[in-house]
Amino acid sequence: MNQHSAWKTRESLLEKVKDQTDEQSWEDFVYYYNPFIYSVIRGMNISHHDAEEIVQTVLLKSWNKLPEFEYNRGKGRFRGWLCQVTGNTVRDFIRKRKTSAERFTSDQSADTLNKLCIEIPEIEKIADMEWKNHISKLAWNNISKKFSPHVAKAFLMSVKSVPTKEISEKLGIAESSVYVYKCRVQKELRTEIKRLNQYLG
Repeated sequence: MNQHSAWKTRESLLEKVKDQTDEQSWEDFVYYYNPFIYSVIRGMNISHHDAEEIVQTVLLKSWNKLPEFEYNRGKGRFRGWLCQVTGNTVRDFIRKRKTSAERFTSDQSADTLNKLCIEIPEIEKIADMEWKNHISKLAWNNISKKFSPHVAKAFLMSVKSVPTKEISEKLGIAESSVYVYKCRVQKELRTEIKRLNQYLG
């Protein structure tokens, strides 16, 4: 897939999602972006339970706003817009919790929420890190079935820094094969990561 067609494919997903009656496109959107949104929110020190609630709010806001969203590569990536929506939603959530704590409790809840709000790291840094993790997982899920169990295991063990000799002994393959398998998977993985970044960026 060349760069031009990749951009067209990515833009077509966003264009399809603008049609609020297109259920399949929305399911695709949720599949690709739900885990990323959740990871960014958790990276902002939000609990699992609250993060799940906030994710649903972010998705609802996205569903409502996407019909009016105009994608422009020159103004940044789509995930930048999504992170802005996510960050604003988290801040609104904390603000409401803080107001409620100040009004109805006498413990340290309000102080805790205030401290949390102040210490939230920059969302862009969190998003960049979580995006790389998210894309890597998606890429591996997409390509892993292309390889035999031996090849996949050899690669995963190497990623965990298991010595080549140990991988060779455990899998009963030559050390040279370990290097070959690792290179094959890395090449395929890099290609898939590039494709996903172009498709979802």
